[in-house]
Amino acid sequence: MSPRRPTKKQRVLVRELREICAEFNLDYENISAYSPTERTAYLEAARDKIVRGQVVIWYTVVDEFLNVEICRYYFGRKRTFPELWRTKRFQAFNYHVIEELHLMQKLRHVRTIRNIPKDVVADIERLNALRNGLAHALFPENLKRTQPKWKGQSIFSLSGLKALQADFMRIAHWFTFD
Repeated sequence: MSPRRPTKKQRVLVRELREICAEFNLDYENISAYSPTERTAYLEAARDKIVRGQVVIWYTVVDEFLNVEICRYYFGRKRTFPELWRTKRFQAFNYHVIEELHLMQKLRHVRTIRNIPKDVVADIERLNALRNGLAHALFPENLKRTQPKWKGQSIFSLSGLKALQADFMRIAHWFTFD
């Protein structure tokens, strides 16, 4: 078998992705199949869904970084997370403490544990506001306080998304390597 040929599982995943994209109007490559009067709306909707999904993923990763910081503070570093998950104490802590806190509460808690640079804190706060705007408004561009922008650039533009990605990578680097 050629190393360039996808495996059977990979071919199944590609087929599923195509079907998912078609089902949820994300198949922008197939735009000619849509009515000319509907094309712009379908393309804008596809971009909207992709951007919102990516923002939620970055938000969730930052949330997990904070979870790790809190759990390491209370449970130490001797045991791995799979080992800790086998204990009722760790499970209870996760279910009744970690899951009950929202991102900003976790950020405040971690700031009492260790010093986080002000620019990292500001970007996490900004990401939280952006995610909330995207998650709670069908038309976030109409919001007064939480416009769908990242440092002045529309989050639905490539430049805005790249700026957010760069800041997310800086946040991730700080939590991973600091």
